[in-house]
Amino acid sequence: MHMRSLYAKNQYHLGLVLGFGALLWNGTYNALAKGLTPYLSPISLLILSEALTAFFILMTFGLVPLFRELRKTDARSIRIAACVGLLNSAICPLLFFMGLTRTSAINASMLSSADILCVLIGARLLLKETLNRMQVLGGGIVLIGILVINLASPDVSVSVHLGDAFILVGAMISGLGSVLFKKYLSHVMPELAILIRNFAGIIAVAILGIFVQQSFAQEVAAFPLHKVFLLLAFAFFSRYLDLTFFYESLDRLPATTLSLIQIGTPLSGLFFAFLILGEQIHSYQVLGCVFILFGMMLEQTSERAFSSLRSHSALFHLAPGLSKSVDGNIAMLPKNV
Repeated sequence: MHMRSLYAKNQYHLGLVLGFGALLWNGTYNALAKGLTPYLSPISLLILSEALTAFFILMTFGLVPLFRELRKTDARSIRIAACVGLLNSAICPLLFFMGLTRTSAINASMLSSADILCVLIGARLLLKETLNRMQVLGGGIVLIGILVINLASPDVSVSVHLGDAFILVGAMISGLGSVLFKKYLSHVMPELAILIRNFAGIIAVAILGIFVQQSFAQEVAAFPLHKVFLLLAFAFFSRYLDLTFFYESLDRLPATTLSLIQIGTPLSGLFFAFLILGEQIHSYQVLGCVFILFGMMLEQTSERAFSSLRSHSALFHLAPGLSKSVDGNIAMLPKNV
Protein backbone atom coordinates (compact mmCIF):
# COMPACT_ATOMS: atom_id res chain seq x y z
CA MET A 1 0.00 0.00 0.00
CA HIS A 2 2.87 2.37 0.85
CA MET A 3 4.58 1.67 -2.47
CA ARG A 4 1.34 2.30 -4.34
CA SER A 5 0.88 5.61 -2.52
CA LEU A 6 4.48 6.61 -3.27
CA TYR A 7 4.04 5.74 -6.94
CA ALA A 8 0.83 7.78 -7.16
CA LYS A 9 2.57 10.74 -5.51
CA ASN A 10 5.51 10.53 -7.90
CA GLN A 11 3.16 10.32 -10.88
CA TYR A 12 1.29 13.38 -9.62
CA HIS A 13 4.51 15.38 -9.31
CA LEU A 14 5.62 14.23 -12.76
CA GLY A 15 2.24 15.35 -14.08
CA LEU A 16 2.82 18.80 -12.59
CA VAL A 17 6.22 19.06 -14.30
CA LEU A 18 4.71 17.98 -17.62
CA GLY A 19 1.78 20.36 -17.15
CA PHE A 20 4.06 23.35 -16.65
CA GLY A 21 6.09 22.13 -19.63
CA ALA A 22 2.93 22.18 -21.76
CA LEU A 23 2.26 25.69 -20.47
CA LEU A 24 5.72 26.75 -21.62
CA TRP A 25 5.46 25.27 -25.12
CA ASN A 26 1.92 26.55 -25.60
CA GLY A 27 3.30 30.05 -25.23
CA THR A 28 5.26 29.66 -28.47
CA TYR A 29 2.10 29.22 -30.57
CA ASN A 30 1.23 32.83 -31.38
CA ALA A 31 4.84 34.01 -31.62
CA LEU A 32 5.80 31.33 -34.16
CA ALA A 33 2.51 31.29 -36.06
CA LYS A 34 2.67 35.03 -36.61
CA GLY A 35 5.53 34.59 -39.06
CA LEU A 36 3.67 31.88 -41.03
CA THR A 37 0.22 33.40 -41.51
CA PRO A 38 1.32 35.74 -44.35
CA TYR A 39 2.33 32.70 -46.43
CA LEU A 40 -0.16 30.00 -45.41
CA SER A 41 -3.92 30.04 -45.02
CA PRO A 42 -5.39 28.58 -41.79
CA ILE A 43 -6.33 25.33 -43.60
CA SER A 44 -2.85 24.88 -45.10
CA LEU A 45 -1.16 25.71 -41.81
CA LEU A 46 -3.34 23.21 -39.97
CA ILE A 47 -2.66 20.41 -42.45
CA LEU A 48 1.11 20.99 -42.51
CA SER A 49 1.48 21.39 -38.73
CA GLU A 50 -0.63 18.31 -37.95
CA ALA A 51 1.24 16.24 -40.54
CA LEU A 52 4.62 17.33 -39.16
CA THR A 53 3.45 16.61 -35.61
CA ALA A 54 2.51 13.07 -36.67
CA PHE A 55 5.94 12.73 -38.30
CA PHE A 56 7.75 13.80 -35.12
CA ILE A 57 5.72 11.32 -33.05
CA LEU A 58 6.53 8.48 -35.43
CA MET A 59 10.23 9.40 -35.42
CA THR A 60 10.35 9.66 -31.62
CA PHE A 61 8.33 6.62 -30.55
CA GLY A 62 8.67 4.44 -33.62
CA LEU A 63 6.15 3.12 -36.11
CA VAL A 64 6.30 -0.50 -34.88
CA PRO A 65 5.66 0.22 -31.14
CA LEU A 66 2.83 2.59 -32.03
CA PHE A 67 1.32 0.01 -34.40
CA ARG A 68 1.47 -2.60 -31.63
CA GLU A 69 -0.33 -0.22 -29.29
CA LEU A 70 -2.91 0.44 -31.99
CA ARG A 71 -3.62 -3.29 -32.36
CA LYS A 72 -4.20 -3.58 -28.61
CA THR A 73 -6.59 -0.60 -28.58
CA ASP A 74 -10.30 -1.32 -28.82
CA ALA A 75 -12.39 0.14 -31.63
CA ARG A 76 -14.42 2.32 -29.27
CA SER A 77 -11.29 4.08 -28.00
CA ILE A 78 -10.08 4.65 -31.56
CA ARG A 79 -13.41 6.23 -32.47
CA ILE A 80 -13.30 8.50 -29.43
CA ALA A 81 -9.70 9.51 -30.21
CA ALA A 82 -10.78 10.34 -33.76
CA CYS A 83 -13.68 12.37 -32.35
CA VAL A 84 -11.26 14.30 -30.11
CA GLY A 85 -9.12 14.91 -33.20
CA LEU A 86 -12.12 16.24 -35.09
CA LEU A 87 -12.92 18.60 -32.22
CA ASN A 88 -9.45 19.80 -31.21
CA SER A 89 -7.45 19.49 -34.44
CA ALA A 90 -10.07 20.65 -36.94
CA ILE A 91 -13.19 22.39 -35.63
CA CYS A 92 -11.60 24.26 -32.71
CA PRO A 93 -8.63 25.84 -34.58
CA LEU A 94 -10.76 26.69 -37.62
CA LEU A 95 -13.29 28.47 -35.41
CA PHE A 96 -10.43 30.31 -33.72
CA PHE A 97 -8.96 31.48 -37.03
CA MET A 98 -12.40 32.47 -38.32
CA GLY A 99 -13.06 34.43 -35.15
CA LEU A 100 -9.66 36.09 -35.17
CA THR A 101 -10.39 37.68 -38.54
CA ARG A 102 -13.68 39.09 -37.21
CA THR A 103 -12.72 40.36 -33.77
CA SER A 104 -9.93 42.15 -31.95
CA ALA A 105 -6.82 40.42 -30.63
CA ILE A 106 -7.73 41.47 -27.09
CA ASN A 107 -11.15 39.80 -27.30
CA ALA A 108 -9.62 36.66 -28.81
CA SER A 109 -7.01 36.46 -26.06
CA MET A 110 -9.56 36.68 -23.26
CA LEU A 111 -12.26 34.50 -24.80
CA SER A 112 -9.82 31.73 -25.75
CA SER A 113 -9.29 31.21 -22.00
CA ALA A 114 -12.95 30.20 -21.71
CA ASP A 115 -11.96 26.57 -22.30
CA ILE A 116 -11.21 26.32 -18.59
CA LEU A 117 -14.92 26.86 -17.88
CA CYS A 118 -15.85 23.88 -20.06
CA VAL A 119 -13.13 21.76 -18.45
CA LEU A 120 -14.27 22.63 -14.94
CA ILE A 121 -17.93 21.92 -15.75
CA GLY A 122 -17.11 18.71 -17.63
CA ALA A 123 -14.74 17.54 -14.92
CA ARG A 124 -17.44 18.09 -12.31
CA LEU A 125 -20.21 16.36 -14.27
CA LEU A 126 -18.32 13.58 -16.07
CA LEU A 127 -15.21 13.01 -13.94
CA LYS A 128 -16.68 13.86 -10.51
CA GLU A 129 -13.69 16.08 -9.75
CA THR A 130 -13.90 18.94 -7.26
CA LEU A 131 -11.86 22.07 -6.60
CA ASN A 132 -10.42 22.90 -3.22
CA ARG A 133 -10.52 26.45 -1.91
CA MET A 134 -6.88 27.19 -2.66
CA GLN A 135 -7.41 26.19 -6.29
CA VAL A 136 -10.43 28.49 -6.54
CA LEU A 137 -8.54 31.36 -4.90
CA GLY A 138 -5.43 30.82 -7.03
CA GLY A 139 -7.44 30.48 -10.23
CA GLY A 140 -9.25 33.73 -9.46
CA ILE A 141 -5.95 35.57 -8.94
CA VAL A 142 -4.62 34.16 -12.23
CA LEU A 143 -7.73 35.45 -14.01
CA ILE A 144 -7.12 38.90 -12.47
CA GLY A 145 -3.59 38.78 -13.90
CA ILE A 146 -4.94 37.88 -17.35
CA LEU A 147 -7.38 40.81 -17.20
CA VAL A 148 -4.58 43.17 -16.16
CA ILE A 149 -2.42 42.05 -19.11
CA ASN A 150 -5.26 42.39 -21.60
CA LEU A 151 -7.11 45.45 -20.35
CA ALA A 152 -4.62 47.72 -18.58
CA SER A 153 -3.11 49.19 -21.74
CA PRO A 154 -4.38 52.75 -22.39
CA ASP A 155 -4.66 51.89 -26.10
CA VAL A 156 -7.05 48.99 -25.56
CA SER A 157 -10.73 49.33 -26.37
CA VAL A 158 -13.08 46.40 -25.80
CA SER A 159 -16.17 45.97 -27.96
CA VAL A 160 -18.38 43.09 -29.06
CA HIS A 161 -17.71 41.55 -32.47
CA LEU A 162 -19.22 38.70 -34.50
CA GLY A 163 -15.97 36.77 -34.23
CA ASP A 164 -16.30 36.62 -30.44
CA ALA A 165 -18.90 33.87 -30.81
CA PHE A 166 -16.53 31.79 -32.97
CA ILE A 167 -13.70 32.20 -30.44
CA LEU A 168 -15.96 31.31 -27.51
CA VAL A 169 -17.42 28.21 -29.16
CA GLY A 170 -13.95 27.09 -30.24
CA ALA A 171 -12.62 27.45 -26.69
CA MET A 172 -15.52 25.45 -25.27
CA ILE A 173 -14.96 22.70 -27.85
CA SER A 174 -11.28 22.58 -26.90
CA GLY A 175 -12.19 22.08 -23.25
CA LEU A 176 -14.71 19.37 -24.17
CA GLY A 177 -12.03 17.48 -26.07
CA SER A 178 -9.75 17.49 -23.02
CA VAL A 179 -12.50 16.15 -20.77
CA LEU A 180 -13.35 13.39 -23.26
CA PHE A 181 -9.71 12.33 -23.37
CA LYS A 182 -9.49 12.16 -19.58
CA LYS A 183 -12.80 10.29 -19.32
CA TYR A 184 -12.40 7.70 -22.08
CA LEU A 185 -8.75 7.59 -23.22
CA SER A 186 -6.70 7.49 -20.01
CA HIS A 187 -5.86 3.84 -20.72
CA VAL A 188 -4.54 4.64 -24.22
CA MET A 189 -0.90 5.52 -24.84
CA PRO A 190 -0.99 9.37 -25.04
CA GLU A 191 1.24 9.49 -28.12
CA LEU A 192 -1.03 7.05 -29.94
CA ALA A 193 -4.06 9.17 -29.05
CA ILE A 194 -2.24 12.25 -30.41
CA LEU A 195 -1.39 10.37 -33.61
CA ILE A 196 -5.02 9.34 -34.16
CA ARG A 197 -6.07 12.90 -33.38
CA ASN A 198 -3.57 14.23 -35.96
CA PHE A 199 -4.81 11.98 -38.75
CA ALA A 200 -8.46 12.68 -37.95
CA GLY A 201 -7.77 16.42 -38.01
CA ILE A 202 -5.80 16.22 -41.27
CA ILE A 203 -8.55 14.26 -43.03
CA ALA A 204 -11.32 16.57 -41.80
CA VAL A 205 -9.49 19.78 -42.73
CA ALA A 206 -8.40 18.34 -46.10
CA ILE A 207 -12.01 17.46 -46.97
CA LEU A 208 -13.07 20.97 -45.97
CA GLY A 209 -10.32 22.38 -48.16
CA ILE A 210 -11.76 20.55 -51.17
CA PHE A 211 -15.20 22.05 -50.61
CA VAL A 212 -13.89 25.61 -50.21
CA GLN A 213 -11.50 25.11 -53.14
CA GLN A 214 -8.42 25.72 -51.05
CA SER A 215 -5.25 25.84 -53.20
CA PHE A 216 -3.11 23.83 -50.78
CA ALA A 217 -0.61 22.63 -53.42
CA GLN A 218 -0.09 26.14 -54.75
CA GLU A 219 0.55 27.54 -51.26
CA VAL A 220 3.08 24.81 -50.49
CA ALA A 221 4.85 25.39 -53.83
CA ALA A 222 5.01 29.13 -53.21
CA PHE A 223 6.11 28.80 -49.59
CA PRO A 224 9.51 30.56 -49.17
CA LEU A 225 12.41 28.27 -48.31
CA HIS A 226 13.77 30.62 -45.67
CA LYS A 227 10.55 30.08 -43.68
CA VAL A 228 10.85 26.27 -43.60
CA PHE A 229 12.79 26.36 -40.33
CA LEU A 230 10.05 28.52 -38.80
CA LEU A 231 7.41 26.01 -39.91
CA LEU A 232 9.41 23.14 -38.42
CA ALA A 233 9.85 25.06 -35.16
CA PHE A 234 6.11 25.75 -35.00
CA ALA A 235 5.25 22.08 -35.60
CA PHE A 236 7.87 20.80 -33.15
CA PHE A 237 7.51 23.22 -30.23
CA SER A 238 3.97 24.59 -30.53
CA ARG A 239 2.31 21.34 -31.62
CA TYR A 240 4.42 18.22 -30.97
CA LEU A 241 5.98 19.14 -27.59
CA ASP A 242 2.90 21.03 -26.41
CA LEU A 243 0.52 18.16 -27.20
CA THR A 244 2.85 15.46 -25.87
CA PHE A 245 3.44 17.24 -22.58
CA PHE A 246 -0.25 18.14 -22.27
CA TYR A 247 -1.65 14.64 -22.80
CA GLU A 248 1.07 12.98 -20.70
CA SER A 249 0.20 15.42 -17.92
CA LEU A 250 -3.55 14.89 -18.37
CA ASP A 251 -2.89 11.15 -18.00
CA ARG A 252 -1.50 11.81 -14.49
CA LEU A 253 -3.38 14.83 -13.16
CA PRO A 254 -7.02 15.68 -12.53
CA ALA A 255 -8.37 17.69 -15.46
CA THR A 256 -9.20 20.56 -13.12
CA THR A 257 -5.61 20.81 -11.85
CA LEU A 258 -4.16 20.84 -15.37
CA SER A 259 -6.69 23.38 -16.62
CA LEU A 260 -5.77 25.72 -13.76
CA ILE A 261 -2.13 25.46 -14.85
CA GLN A 262 -2.98 26.09 -18.49
CA ILE A 263 -4.78 29.38 -17.83
CA GLY A 264 -1.31 30.82 -17.17
CA THR A 265 -0.58 30.65 -20.92
CA PRO A 266 -0.52 34.49 -21.28
CA LEU A 267 2.58 34.43 -19.07
CA SER A 268 4.55 32.15 -21.38
CA GLY A 269 3.05 33.91 -24.41
CA LEU A 270 4.51 37.23 -23.24
CA PHE A 271 7.89 35.61 -22.66
CA PHE A 272 8.13 34.15 -26.16
CA ALA A 273 6.71 37.29 -27.78
CA PHE A 274 9.63 39.15 -26.20
CA LEU A 275 12.18 36.42 -26.94
CA ILE A 276 11.18 35.59 -30.55
CA LEU A 277 9.47 38.74 -31.83
CA GLY A 278 11.31 41.30 -29.70
CA GLU A 279 8.04 42.82 -28.50
CA GLN A 280 8.31 45.27 -25.64
CA ILE A 281 7.03 44.22 -22.21
CA HIS A 282 5.20 46.99 -20.36
CA SER A 283 4.88 47.59 -16.64
CA TYR A 284 1.20 46.58 -16.54
CA GLN A 285 2.12 43.26 -18.20
CA VAL A 286 4.75 42.65 -15.51
CA LEU A 287 2.09 43.34 -12.88
CA GLY A 288 -0.24 40.87 -14.57
CA CYS A 289 2.54 38.26 -14.62
CA VAL A 290 3.06 38.72 -10.88
CA PHE A 291 -0.66 38.00 -10.31
CA ILE A 292 -0.46 34.92 -12.54
CA LEU A 293 2.64 33.52 -10.83
CA PHE A 294 1.23 34.12 -7.35
CA GLY A 295 -2.11 32.57 -8.30
CA MET A 296 -0.46 29.49 -9.80
CA MET A 297 1.57 29.04 -6.60
CA LEU A 298 -1.63 29.17 -4.55
CA GLU A 299 -3.29 26.62 -6.85
CA GLN A 300 -0.64 24.06 -5.93
CA THR A 301 -0.82 24.74 -2.18
CA SER A 302 -2.24 21.71 -0.40
CA GLU A 303 -3.50 21.18 3.12
CA ARG A 304 -0.51 18.93 3.69
CA ALA A 305 1.95 21.73 2.86
CA PHE A 306 0.07 24.23 5.00
CA SER A 307 -0.04 21.81 7.93
CA SER A 308 3.70 21.23 7.59
CA LEU A 309 4.35 24.97 7.63
CA ARG A 310 2.14 25.39 10.69
CA SER A 311 3.82 22.56 12.60
CA HIS A 312 7.33 23.94 11.96
CA SER A 313 6.52 27.57 12.65
CA ALA A 314 7.45 28.96 16.05
CA LEU A 315 4.73 31.56 15.60
CA PHE A 316 2.01 28.91 15.61
CA HIS A 317 3.60 27.11 18.56
CA LEU A 318 3.69 30.33 20.58
CA ALA A 319 0.18 31.37 19.57
CA PRO A 320 -2.13 28.34 19.44
CA GLY A 321 -5.14 30.63 19.20
CA LEU A 322 -3.75 32.03 15.92
CA SER A 323 -3.31 28.50 14.61
CA LYS A 324 -6.95 27.78 15.27
CA SER A 325 -8.01 31.02 13.60
CA VAL A 326 -5.99 30.40 10.46
CA ASP A 327 -7.15 26.81 10.21
CA GLY A 328 -10.73 27.94 10.55
CA ASN A 329 -10.49 30.64 7.90
CA ILE A 330 -8.58 28.68 5.28
CA ALA A 331 -10.10 25.24 5.00
CA MET A 332 -8.33 23.26 2.30
CA LEU A 333 -9.15 19.91 0.82
CA PRO A 334 -6.36 17.47 -0.09
CA LYS A 335 -5.50 17.19 -3.77
CA ASN A 336 -6.44 14.08 -5.71
CA VAL A 337 -3.40 11.92 -6.43
